Amino acid sequence: MMNYRIIKLKHFLFFGTMAILISCRKDNKGCWQAFDKGGADVQGLIICNKTKAEAEAMRPEYWFYKEGETKYCWQIQTPNRTSYAWGIPESMATKMSEQSGYVFTKKDCNSFCSCEWYEKHKSKITGQFGATLLVQEYLLSADTCSKLSVGKVVVVRETTDSLITRELAKKNP
Repeated sequence: MMNYRIIKLKHFLFFGTMAILISCRKDNKGCWQAFDKGGADVQGLIICNKTKAEAEAMRPEYWFYKEGETKYCWQIQTPNRTSYAWGIPESMATKMSEQSGYVFTKKDCNSFCSCEWYEKHKSKITGQFGATLLVQEYLLSADTCSKLSVGKVVVVRETTDSLITRELAKKNP
């Protein structure tokens, strides 16, 4: 009978302590990462020891999410085009979808990449280059993405009098 009371007392103390510890975090104070409404983290702007509402009141031009929230890659369908994004928490994708009406669909981050290329046009006759263009595209092939690295040069087109190449300037993810 005595052992039963001791066990019951231990359970009471354990669960009572847990309840007190859990209730201490019910104030929802923590650290909040600022998020630009255009779709990216505001680097270096993390507000701690405040509730989400307090953080939003301090910086109403931004949205906030709990620091450390898992980030995902997304396909974003707008009325005119499909684009891709990475490193966006689900709470922010939901908020952007509600605000814009765009459709956000989770994607495997390894299934696509975004590339920025410098496109160069060279005259074979004079050896001179024309204006360099910046071209951005999404590649939806994990195999192709894995083989590209910044600095890679590919021939896009070659004619009798010109050579058009692209040099990879930036690749994400």
